[in-house]
Amino acid sequence: MAVDIALKQGADSAKAIIEQSLSNSVTVLGSETDRIMSSSSRILFLDIYIDGRYGSFSTNMLREEELRKFIASAVEATRLIARDECRGLPDAELYYRGDAPDLGQYDSRFETLTTEERIGFAKSVADEVWGKEKRLLSIEAEWGDEVEHSTYADSAGFSGETLQSSFYASANCSIRGRGQEKPESWWYEGSMFLDSLNLKGCGATALSRGLESVNTKRLKTGRYNAVIENTVSSKMVSPILKALMGGSLQQGNSFLRESLGKKIFGDNLTLVDRPHTYGLPGSRYFDDEGVATRERDIIREGSVCNYFISPYYSRKMGIPATISGPSVLRFEGPSVIQKNELSLPTLMQKAGRGILITDFNGGNYNNATGDFSYGVRGFLFEDGHKVHAIREMNVTGNIITLWNNLIAVGSDGRVSSKWMIPSLAFEGLDFSGI
Repeated sequence: MAVDIALKQGADSAKAIIEQSLSNSVTVLGSETDRIMSSSSRILFLDIYIDGRYGSFSTNMLREEELRKFIASAVEATRLIARDECRGLPDAELYYRGDAPDLGQYDSRFETLTTEERIGFAKSVADEVWGKEKRLLSIEAEWGDEVEHSTYADSAGFSGETLQSSFYASANCSIRGRGQEKPESWWYEGSMFLDSLNLKGCGATALSRGLESVNTKRLKTGRYNAVIENTVSSKMVSPILKALMGGSLQQGNSFLRESLGKKIFGDNLTLVDRPHTYGLPGSRYFDDEGVATRERDIIREGSVCNYFISPYYSRKMGIPATISGPSVLRFEGPSVIQKNELSLPTLMQKAGRGILITDFNGGNYNNATGDFSYGVRGFLFEDGHKVHAIREMNVTGNIITLWNNLIAVGSDGRVSSKWMIPSLAFEGLDFSGI
């Protein structure tokens, strides 16, 4: 209806997305239920194109009378925007026009969960550790579940919908440390399906990570091998992806400009996009513009294979469109084919002696050069074992140099994430300490 109204109000073309969500959460402090929440939302996102002008709008006022007034104002506002002839709906051949099999992203168990069950899940996380460790000062355990339903339509005839469920549990522990120190630690488990959620051990893992982090020590400035845990490893992948985006490339703000088809990284780096993988949160048949997804090699044995080019930047740059961004990221290669072949301890063993990074604490990177500087937390390790926690350290370097020093890729990508980035081991990173 929104698209039809926009056309009648004078738009040349239009696209609408309605996103609906329903979410529930329960928080437990210690052994007591602290908070129970339930919320729902329904939002319309509307893109309007008029005579080379483009406007993007959103509203949650969806009654027809309100909607007509909103769209009329949106159309008038769009007429005031500067012209950009590259704006417009995708070309017809780019659209998803199929009737493909379901991607398995919805668990109907969401519909039957009771408040009592949700409280029980949250309490089971806290009960694993509460009152069982004298150094544990507090634990906050949370249970959450959500369903998201999106409907897409535009004036060129595209229509589609997606439906996804998610379930998660988390624990945050405060530990009695040295002196006045009260280090905190956390753990999180998530899944699209209730039966496959690793609920057991969530609280215990959070506590264990907290106990390991007490009595931190500073290390000397120097060059260390490094292993980056799968909970934060995407930090070193996202700069590559941003540098391959059409916006960065078109504006000359990319350290990978003019890299297509060139060998930039080492032979052991192969990164792929597998958007049609059954049962994963990032899987999809089309992006937000209706452009069909397909399997793509992003980097194959160190060579850049694809840019992420939306229809808009395709017109801006005069090159073929691909897709606006990745869906399900995976590493491929000998080290990740066999399940559990390279676990986190095995990666630390392969790296010998170095720093295990379990968290990043501030910092930045330069998208034009690939240079980065991040604060880090983690552990000194030797021969696959943690020695002690570290504090007040920064890691600096360059993204291209970093990935050319890749030792190995783990096999522990987390299925709760759209980007299944496993733990990663690198050689010779520069750390600053004392």
